[in-house]
Amino acid sequence: MWPEAVEQIAAFLRASGATGRLEELPADADTAPGPALHIAGFECDGRALVALVPEERTVDRDKLARAAGCRALRPSPASAFPFRDARVFLERTLLPSETVWLEAGAERFVLGLPPADVVRLTSAEAADLLLEA
Repeated sequence: MWPEAVEQIAAFLRASGATGRLEELPADADTAPGPALHIAGFECDGRALVALVPEERTVDRDKLARAAGCRALRPSPASAFPFRDARVFLERTLLPSETVWLEAGAERFVLGLPPADVVRLTSAEAADLLLEA
């Protein structure tokens, strides 16, 4: 039995026909079994935005603002997957990945999905979002 928040994601996946993998990380594991996504929330001219980038990278707020057509962009809490009521952007370099991993509603739970399913399930837009070092 999943925790309630994880079960809600599982039910969403079943209803959508997606082939995601929900996993509970072992007590001694600190990371997902593959490329993990950092979920960054923003508010853009009164609308919620979510940016999905590789965990070890940072969102370039100027690039995100341009992609979203924002006049003003400020940090805001991100909603949980599937990011209802938010406009979602996925870092374009993630598209060729076999699977990407997201937090799945409860501590130590992760969701693995092909990037194409992330795009389909969240109506994500692919964009160049990474801050250059």
